[in-house]
Amino acid sequence: MNYSGLFYKMIILFLTLAVGYLAAKRKVMNEDTNRHLSRLLVNVTNPLLIIASVLTGDRLLTNLQVLELTLVSVCCYAALIALSLLVPRLLRVPAGSAGIYRFLLIFSNAGFIGYPVVQALFGSGASFYVTIYVLTFQLFCWSYGVHLIRGEGRFRLSWSLLRHPCIVAALLAYAIYFSGLKLPAIIGEAADYVGELTSPVSMLVIGCSLAQMPLSRPFRNWRLYPLAAVKMILIPTAVYFCLRPFLKDQLLLGIAVVMMCMPAATNTAIISYEYGGDVELASSGVFLTTLLAVVSIPALMYLLFH
Repeated sequence: MNYSGLFYKMIILFLTLAVGYLAAKRKVMNEDTNRHLSRLLVNVTNPLLIIASVLTGDRLLTNLQVLELTLVSVCCYAALIALSLLVPRLLRVPAGSAGIYRFLLIFSNAGFIGYPVVQALFGSGASFYVTIYVLTFQLFCWSYGVHLIRGEGRFRLSWSLLRHPCIVAALLAYAIYFSGLKLPAIIGEAADYVGELTSPVSMLVIGCSLAQMPLSRPFRNWRLYPLAAVKMILIPTAVYFCLRPFLKDQLLLGIAVVMMCMPAATNTAIISYEYGGDVELASSGVFLTTLLAVVSIPALMYLLFH
């Protein structure tokens, strides 16, 4: 594993967030910019990044291993949803904010930060592994996640979810991988060229969101610290020890663990913009966990796998 490359990549991502903050302070970006960029991420760049992961990467897994990793990711999200039910009670979260805190714990930045982090650790050929987690992330995020942000009563799954661009792209990526379909290289390169905008643009969005509030606010919210510790240290450590007896392939185990180490999903802020959630709290959670992840991800991966 390339730990120095991982640390270097995390620093770059965080500096990009700082650029978004400064751009907003200089009035180059604002909340309207964020809304438009959020739609660009969800509808264009992230779907293309998902497609590019199967068009440009090597085929390193058998179809059976892909299904195995899919099952692991589904089980992880199911367990996180159950665990998140304890969060409002343990942290004494105000009723109106419970959904945001639960979202922050459940959903990690798999799609926006997961790709560059996995590439830094395992090489570009491992990108498709992230897509497996992105598919389950999109399914849960745009159904149960939206339900949490909206603060609605009973959750109901809608088939319209299958029309979401990221889910369409993830299902298409599965079909391409399982079928072994080969497309012209130029299509994969074009998709990758646009898709690579996903990580930097998502960091700009969070930086701009932070500029709309006092910079000290994320650090003053004491509830975010225990949340971050559980999310980025205790949960990935538990996943490591639970999966180690079953996943003999160290690469599969490493990717499963690192995806649990990710900071809170940028979608927390993006969905809050779209559905009227608490954008300040969402951005604070994403910012603080992203800042802590610069150290926590390289350190935890080194301790568990070195």
